[in-house]
Amino acid sequence: MIGETMAWMVVQQEVNWSRPKSKLSFNAKPKPEPQSFPHDFVDYAVSIGRATKVKPLKRQAKSGE
Repeated sequence: MIGETMAWMVVQQEVNWSRPKSKLSFNAKPKPEPQSFPHDFVDYAVSIGRATKVKPLKRQAKSGE
């Protein structure tokens, strides 16, 4: 969805989810680094114990700014 806010999670086990009444589906594979996905997918992954929600990453300032 355009303009949808994103959430961050660390995925411990692969998770798949299809958004109800939509053609959209999501897949996340385990990684030690945080990954960004739509909030509803992150909430689902956390609710089934396959991910841990984390705070958004802070962007590094570019040199010269």
